[in-house]
Amino acid sequence: MFDKDFIFGVATASFQIEGSLDADGRCKSIWDTFTENKKNILDGSDASKCSDSYLRYKEDVKLIKELGVDAYRFSIAWPRVIDENNKPNKKGIRYYVNLCKELIKKNIKPIVTLYHWDLPQWLEDKGGFLNDEISNYFEYYVDVITKALDGLVTDYITINEPQCIIYTSHVACVFAPGTKYSDKEILKAVHNLLLCHGKAVKVIRRNVKNSTVGIAPCSRPIIPFDKNNKLLEQKCYEKYFECKKEGEYANLVSIYSDPIFLGDYPKSYYEDFKDILPNITKEDLELIHQPLDYLYQNFYSGTYYNFDEAGNLKQEPFYPGFPEGNIDWLQVVPEALYYGPKFLYQRYKTPIIISENGFCDNDFVSLDGKVHDPGRVDYLKRYLMEFERVSKEIEVKGYFVWSLFDNFEWNSGLRKRFGLVYVDYRTGDRIKKDSFKEYKNIIKKRGV
Repeated sequence: MFDKDFIFGVATASFQIEGSLDADGRCKSIWDTFTENKKNILDGSDASKCSDSYLRYKEDVKLIKELGVDAYRFSIAWPRVIDENNKPNKKGIRYYVNLCKELIKKNIKPIVTLYHWDLPQWLEDKGGFLNDEISNYFEYYVDVITKALDGLVTDYITINEPQCIIYTSHVACVFAPGTKYSDKEILKAVHNLLLCHGKAVKVIRRNVKNSTVGIAPCSRPIIPFDKNNKLLEQKCYEKYFECKKEGEYANLVSIYSDPIFLGDYPKSYYEDFKDILPNITKEDLELIHQPLDYLYQNFYSGTYYNFDEAGNLKQEPFYPGFPEGNIDWLQVVPEALYYGPKFLYQRYKTPIIISENGFCDNDFVSLDGKVHDPGRVDYLKRYLMEFERVSKEIEVKGYFVWSLFDNFEWNSGLRKRFGLVYVDYRTGDRIKKDSFKEYKNIIKKRGV
């Protein structure tokens, strides 16, 4: 059982649920541009309607209230609240004010993510995260939105999944804007993104009384195959936080979280990239290293490691038929919610909140008119049991299911479903899945 102050929540993101992409002065985002090329999206769909939350937010809040969560995590669409002239868009801002008021009326705490990937296209045209002025634009946007939500929101997440913003978008190039960066450009973009975070934290502290602030990276924990081998566990911990040029360094933990929580990049960062380092000043590192209340983290899966015959660390392959969701990276590895939080707390000494955890499945309406999703029900129980186990060893503060609705799942379009609520994209009908009811029961019991 989790304690009475533990926060149970549910999460969404603006571009994935709002629809109404041309409404009330919203300007174009990089994802609008990216989806114009149908080849970029698995099913050729777009986010023009999806869950239709811009028009149906009051219905959303009723569902959230029925679910019984303590908090609702959602993101602000930067292109909806700041226009192409970098001026506030009052109509767009009003939507989020109204949403927050509706949540508060129902005694649901709003937790706001300030950046969940929908960069205004006009800023991308100025260089995006390669533009050294990007942190100033972000600082201004955060100033506008925190003042607009003054008295309504105290809890903020600066940036969601920096790994996807840099690696998935500019190395793998499968997320918007999909432009390839060199190693030198990647390091510059990472540093500029971290400066965005640092400046945002300062603005929030200045504008918001009694604020709580965090950032929400993602990671795939390295899990010891033999749970009784303490040396293997230590080596897995070290592997989890490594930062080496030959690896997918922009998709890992320490290149982002070390500067934020420890005040500097890892030693290996300076060694491996010494010839292409961005301009990093002492003042930059101090700005990035702002005190945070929570370490939010998005977890879905993990990777097992073991020792080979020579005593070297090696990845343990998943056996044929290993349990997995309906998306290629989502193997069911419940221990991710034990070892991930444990390792992060060990390194960064900051209370942990799981800001996303959920299951993708091929959900459909059954003959009885209901949506039965036993895979998701089982997944949530298994993962929460592991998180409850680690809560007895470290300081944990909350857990958010991804996601409230089936939504526009980025480059997978509308084909992949993560929601507790099924959405019929033809009619807009919404059906509560079995997992909605199960999570509601878990919340009532404060645990599995």
